[in-house]
Amino acid sequence: MNIVFYIIALISAIVSAAYLQLPTFILSLGYSWFHNYKIKRWIFRILSLLFFGAFIVTTHSTMAVVIGSIPILFFLVFSLVNANPKVYISLSENQIVKLRETVYTAETEVLGFADDRGNAICYPLYEMIKPRHILNDTFQEKPILVSYCMACRSAMVYNPVINGQRLHFDVLGVYRRNMVMMDRETGTIWQQGTGEAIFGQLKGSQLEIFHYQQAALSEWMKQYPNSYIAKESTEVRDGIFSKERLMKMMKITETLVAPGKTRLEGLPLREPVFGVELNGHSKAYPVSELKKKSKFVDLLGDKELRINYEPPSNFITIIDTQSGRIIPAQSHWWFGWKEFHPNTEIWKA
Repeated sequence: MNIVFYIIALISAIVSAAYLQLPTFILSLGYSWFHNYKIKRWIFRILSLLFFGAFIVTTHSTMAVVIGSIPILFFLVFSLVNANPKVYISLSENQIVKLRETVYTAETEVLGFADDRGNAICYPLYEMIKPRHILNDTFQEKPILVSYCMACRSAMVYNPVINGQRLHFDVLGVYRRNMVMMDRETGTIWQQGTGEAIFGQLKGSQLEIFHYQQAALSEWMKQYPNSYIAKESTEVRDGIFSKERLMKMMKITETLVAPGKTRLEGLPLREPVFGVELNGHSKAYPVSELKKKSKFVDLLGDKELRINYEPPSNFITIIDTQSGRIIPAQSHWWFGWKEFHPNTEIWKA
């Protein structure tokens, strides 16, 4: 019986250590696994200690207790630091400096946002967005959520206001090949690639997608010469790992594809695409195809769309020809888009 006590103690310690990573590979755990994860993690830690205590009482070997305690203690200590919110430090408004002059090279890749009045700001991907994953910002009194999933290269800009309440987000983990976020105000779990609340108090809510562009800084400044350029405050602390170390660790995403619920046929897994969703219809526009034909009119459901892609800058503008409204295009790797749009069409030149 004492070996059973030890096995349960060890498994509980391992679960507490890898709690937020387990749903990435064990989809049956579901979104609920993430909810109230701090409390649930403590339950596994306590279980581990209780069963290890039972093992100590029932075993007659001091050496077995000493050797057995090593992995238990390791995983329990590791569980105290292995939390994604401690690895990826989400930035808040007061940690984001907005400059008029550039501090980056012309080739720096940025994610740019412009409001209805032409006020513009851009955020560098490698220096800020990728290592942090989430920026909780405000620009010209407008709340903005800038988010990026390294697992599937999903770049999204959202309006973080739901029912009149401004929400602030942190990284939780990866589920269905895409980052999962949690808002601090209600503890609701959100899917980064769709902006949908999938578990918790705000379940069923949908973040509004803002139009954005992903381009080289020089190309963005040609379009918006008066744009602000965001820079991370020097007072921002690193997480468990430095930003440089994180970016090296994230290279695994170039080869690893986590389990999902959608078959990924249609395009190469890491084909960059612009995804469009409108009135229940979705279509992917592969960048490789857009380079062959960059200006055209297309149909999505019953909507006629005018599409203009600029290969040198990577700018894309999609306009509903009837209303004149700009339709946000979402930047993903193919498998990140396909996972949540299983019936998506694929445009070809």
